[in-house]
Amino acid sequence: MKIVVAYDGSDHAKKALFFALNLIKKEDEIHLVTIVKEAPRSPEQVIIQSEQRAKQMQDEVVSELSDYKIVQKILESNDVADSILQYCNNIGCGLIVTGSRGLTGIKKAILGSVSNALVSKSNVPVLVVK
Repeated sequence: MKIVVAYDGSDHAKKALFFALNLIKKEDEIHLVTIVKEAPRSPEQVIIQSEQRAKQMQDEVVSELSDYKIVQKILESNDVADSILQYCNNIGCGLIVTGSRGLTGIKKAILGSVSNALVSKSNVPVLVVK
């Protein structure tokens, strides 16, 4: 199975990734997807400005995952959720994994805006890790 992990380098994203590793088989393919240059939605929003920084964040965690099949993907977009969903559809993924909150936007009571959009719009299962 192909699993898309929405990864922004936040603690929530790392927790989601490592939680998912406990559920999958070694032969499953993990697609670590990072979106750069999202349009800010609030003054305190932290965004990943460059592909170089995104690659560096991914490389840091991938170095710990040598036993798994990892595909690193960096996409440039103004909409994180839609980009992840489009990528998932393009590769035929069977599961999307995301943290409950990431580096973006104002904190919400239950889910972050990206995880909420993924759950609402996805036609494949979405695992939100708190």
